[in-house]
Amino acid sequence: MSSIASTASSQPKKPKGILKKPTTTATTTTNTSSPPISPLPVQEHKPASSSSTAREAAIQQARIIQQQQAFEDEIQDSIIELAKLPLATTSSSSTSTYDSSNPSPSDADTFRQLVRLFQPGDYEDLIEERNTLKKCGYALCPRPRLRLGPGGEYKLVGWGRSDFGIVPRKELERWCSRECARRAMYVKVQLGETAAWERAGISSIRIDLLDEPKQAKEEEDDATRQLERELQSVERKAAQDAKDLALERGDAADKPSTRKIKLTIREKSVKMAPQEPTLDKDGEGHLVLDGYKPKFNQESEQKGEDENMEDDSEKPTAE
Repeated sequence: MSSIASTASSQPKKPKGILKKPTTTATTTTNTSSPPISPLPVQEHKPASSSSTAREAAIQQARIIQQQQAFEDEIQDSIIELAKLPLATTSSSSTSTYDSSNPSPSDADTFRQLVRLFQPGDYEDLIEERNTLKKCGYALCPRPRLRLGPGGEYKLVGWGRSDFGIVPRKELERWCSRECARRAMYVKVQLGETAAWERAGISSIRIDLLDEPKQAKEEEDDATRQLERELQSVERKAAQDAKDLALERGDAADKPSTRKIKLTIREKSVKMAPQEPTLDKDGEGHLVLDGYKPKFNQESEQKGEDENMEDDSEKPTAE
């Protein structure tokens, strides 16, 4: 028995490994069922199904189309409403009559608000709608459109004047006068080419009229004059305060001058009596400059004339 123990103790021991022992089989079996983890630093997510993504895109596109159609319907309603203008023809506070040159403030505000999102094509539809109702194409004009009667396709306008032109008959019959045509085109050039739904959120869009309502214009002029008077009063007060401060400091430059200057006004004496104007007797009137005739050296002139006479006498004469 002792020999067996000595034999076992005499055998060398196996070296012990320094590596970590693997996990148990139970944990290994549970981990194998989970998806592998990517070694790259990418955030993993569950991919969405293609059917749900396509459905959301279709719903969004349908909402955009519905919104665009709503704006188009609103513009068509505005054309019908603007075709009924003007609604006010006389002023309630006075006996003055509203016309295209002096529209009603309420009608002008309605026109600006409704035509704000129009495109040039929509404005042409408005003119055509008013012409169908036998009205002037300008929305704030109460008069009917011009009818020229039978004739050719073109019409001579301004015959014998500087603004003479040949205009299509249909263009002339859209308005009641050339002034209303100018007012309508003044509004048309302010309209944008982009779609209405792209400009709906821009609150700074404003349409100006060629002839603003006189009442609003007078109120604006009164406010402007009141502001100018206030500014003038403030400037005068500031100038007076500056003068008072300069006097307190003793500035000599700002003090009024106390120097007196004696000024005597005398009439200019005339040495010769006035004479009547005479014609040019000696033929040298072209030499007079501002009433003064320059004097040349008469001796040099006489000497030059004598030399010319001697040269003429020395020339041989032809026999």
